[in-house]
Amino acid sequence: MENDARKTLAALSSVIWSALLTLMKFIVGLMTGSLGILSEALHSGLDLLAAAGTLFAVRVSALPADDDHPYGHGKVESLMALAETLLLLLTSVWVLHEAAQRLLSDDPAALHVETSLWAFIVVISSLVVDINRSRMLHRVAKETNSAALEADAAHFATDIWSSAAVLLGISGAALAEFTVEGTWLHTLLIRADVLASCVVALLILHVCYLLGSKSVNSLMDKADSENGRRIREAMAHRMPAYPLVRLRVHEVGNKLYVDMVVLVPRDLHVDTAHEIADAIEALVASVVPDAETLVHVQPAETTPETPEFIIRRIALTHRFGVHGLVLLHTEGGLVVSADLELPKDATLAAWQVPVEAFRREVAHHLKAVRVLVHVEPNLRELPAQAEPLPADWEEQVRRAMIRLGAPLPTRIETYEREGQRLCAVSIPMEAELTVEQSHARLTELTKRLAAELPAQARVLVTYC
Repeated sequence: MENDARKTLAALSSVIWSALLTLMKFIVGLMTGSLGILSEALHSGLDLLAAAGTLFAVRVSALPADDDHPYGHGKVESLMALAETLLLLLTSVWVLHEAAQRLLSDDPAALHVETSLWAFIVVISSLVVDINRSRMLHRVAKETNSAALEADAAHFATDIWSSAAVLLGISGAALAEFTVEGTWLHTLLIRADVLASCVVALLILHVCYLLGSKSVNSLMDKADSENGRRIREAMAHRMPAYPLVRLRVHEVGNKLYVDMVVLVPRDLHVDTAHEIADAIEALVASVVPDAETLVHVQPAETTPETPEFIIRRIALTHRFGVHGLVLLHTEGGLVVSADLELPKDATLAAWQVPVEAFRREVAHHLKAVRVLVHVEPNLRELPAQAEPLPADWEEQVRRAMIRLGAPLPTRIETYEREGQRLCAVSIPMEAELTVEQSHARLTELTKRLAAELPAQARVLVTYC
């Protein structure tokens, strides 16, 4: 509501100043006979109509969405900007036609301009007003994302240059009185006003092209490629697990709408899929604030049969875990390296056959020339704890974290089953760290915390 009020106030002030400038320019233009000032007067008259239309547009665009206009009324600003473009186009055609008639006329009076102090006052005043008005409208348009105010701001920015051209034109007409009639300088100066009006017309045509292109693009729902690129980059960087299938970004008035389809695992529970969609919407909001986002989740057709997936599946069939996979494509062929997780108290002889079977299966399925294995104790097994936990166990954990200078735990949970205990110490997420950095940090904290505490439970430091 505050933005709507600011837009309305900015548009209303533009209407008032346009009315004053139009009246001043028409009076002085008729008094002096300056085509440049008269063209500026007509231009300002159209500015008045455009400013009034902008005031109407920002008031209508502020209306809430309804059943007939589910996306709101924002496109009225684009419609008004297009109407303003057509008015400016008519202005430039009239000015160029009038300039051509005066330049081709045999009547010397057609080029005569009655310069006076008032002519300079009104043009300079117009320059000052347009500079301040353009800055004000541009600032409010940027802060409120208003297409209509942005069109007005761009329009009045070109008015600055057109007024400067008219000022040069009447200055040339005034200087012509001090030159010798018939010389090239006199011939140029008496035509300076008409030539200035041509510059004004060309500037208006340039504005027509800019405003018209943007208005048509908005009405035709042209995709917002810049924001689309930013969203795609954010998804690839922060949500790589959910690939984008389709992304549509477009503006309606000052509101941005984002529709996207993402791939998720097909066996997700609907609640989990909903939470993922909410997280993606929050990500889009961080990239493009105030955007209205709709996320459709699409189940992936099949689980990809990647080499890593095949290796893990083979390991599970032999009843051991696997990690640290490395696939190296050499000139001689594929070399696979893997860390196998075996029971820590078992002998190597007891697991020799499964390990060799694992090698052969991986080599067969992946056509590998060499399969290297490194056996490690299975750290997922917890040692049995005969002693009961002390009553102040959680307080001991907190004090130990303080001594280590580590982040204060947000949660301390101890799980126990048949004498096996796992103490999970959760600390706040450090999102700026990479996966490698966070792994190193949590591993170091886990080792140091375990050394600080009595051997009552297996300790694991994790993010909440």
